[in-house]
Amino acid sequence: MSFIVPLTIGNIKIVPNIAVAPMAGYTDLAYRKIVREIGGAGLLYTELVSCHALIHCGEKTLALIATTPDEHPLGMQIFGSDPEMMAASASLLEDFGADFIDINMGCPVSKVVKTGGGAVLMTEPETAAQIVSSCVKAVSIPITVKIRAGWDDNSRNAPIFAKRMADAGAKAIAVHGRTRAQGYAGKADRNIIKQVVENVDVPVIANGDIVDGSSAIDMFEKTGCAGIMIGRAAMGAPWIYKQIYEFLDSGKIIPDPTPQERGKFAWKHFNYLKELYGEHIACLHIRRISCSYSRGLPGVKEFRRKAVRVESSAQVYEVLNDYFGFDD
Repeated sequence: MSFIVPLTIGNIKIVPNIAVAPMAGYTDLAYRKIVREIGGAGLLYTELVSCHALIHCGEKTLALIATTPDEHPLGMQIFGSDPEMMAASASLLEDFGADFIDINMGCPVSKVVKTGGGAVLMTEPETAAQIVSSCVKAVSIPITVKIRAGWDDNSRNAPIFAKRMADAGAKAIAVHGRTRAQGYAGKADRNIIKQVVENVDVPVIANGDIVDGSSAIDMFEKTGCAGIMIGRAAMGAPWIYKQIYEFLDSGKIIPDPTPQERGKFAWKHFNYLKELYGEHIACLHIRRISCSYSRGLPGVKEFRRKAVRVESSAQVYEVLNDYFGFDD
């Protein structure tokens, strides 16, 4: 059985049915360029953006949604709690080139939840449905929603909540199989994702604990989902989508890159960041991102101590090359 099939969201056909989860601080244009170069992902998202920030269109916000003409299909994700503000920001994103707009109703981070957005909307289904309905009316492109299993173990309402969002006009639902109270602890509940699949008539994209080809197959088999979404496992590992795609498509196992290859990816990532933000901001970003590229490798403590202090392109190159040895 092949799990690589087209994923249709509204009038958009996505191949393959593997999505890059929208991740704050990671899925900007620089990261997405690398993922597209490697291949394996059919659907990419921008980082989540506040609807209030979008209305003001500050320089930092515009950088978060920066894209290129060849970057399609592309979803842009927003969060907020006011239906009118969300609709207005959705309209702006359509003008900025989004192929569809994803409403974040699953982010567990306190600074998002405190605004009334993210996962707290799962405790307010009426407001959430109004947001979806308002956004659907404001744009001509599909609206999708990303949710969690629920707020906590006492309110694991994803199946009912997802049905409400689909009825309000959402064309696809992405589900992370943990509650907001769990954060990223414990295991993602595949059974509740299956219940969502059975309860809605729109495509469901499953998210949570997909780290390789085997776990991807397990997610497809246990949930019946239309597609999968990979998040934390892809931080500092943009090659994971290609690995999973090849495993699903042919059973082929692509080994992880060598340390030298990782270093080349990190250096390329920095240069894409520099093109996007300028040298100073790129250095600030690569301090964190380069640490992700070293995940699982030996001797990382000293490397990370140096990486978080880089202040110039020359320092970035020196620190990366000293550790990864990509120029040997």
